[in-house]
Amino acid sequence: MGHWYVVRTRAGQQQKATREFEDNGVTVYCPMLRRETRHFQSKKWLMKECPLFTGYVFAYLRISDFGTLREMRHVLSVLADAGGTPIPVAGNIVEDIRDAQERGDFDVLRPPVRRLKAGDTVQVKDGPLTGHYAAVTNIVGRRAIKAFVEIFGSLREVEIGLESIRRVA
Repeated sequence: MGHWYVVRTRAGQQQKATREFEDNGVTVYCPMLRRETRHFQSKKWLMKECPLFTGYVFAYLRISDFGTLREMRHVLSVLADAGGTPIPVAGNIVEDIRDAQERGDFDVLRPPVRRLKAGDTVQVKDGPLTGHYAAVTNIVGRRAIKAFVEIFGSLREVEIGLESIRRVA
């Protein structure tokens, strides 16, 4: 039986290290985020996928897998304590990161001003409602929305500034 470990890879080589792990039959997970940026010349919006933790991946390793790590070109080390003993990561932490990635919690998307419409789901990222999900009911000018938020077991319509929300993909 194995455990999840944090493995340090060569700078910018997470994808190559992931392929190396897969070639050796080791389960690996490299959390990714999506980032939307505007091209400086064409002004088109571009979507890029980037590693969430630059230079690190999660690997599900058994005792027998540690020997193959030395032979991998893109792997530097396993996160360990001061004595050099690898530190296992609880499986529920890796699952929580996977779930958050699937929900789009790490994504950096373009400003939602023109893309939001009634019925869209957003997450509040600032203020007293931080972390709550809301369903957009109306766009209020260019700076705010009205949305239903569940508070104390009932739905309330509140006005939230656009700078305090992010669209859930």
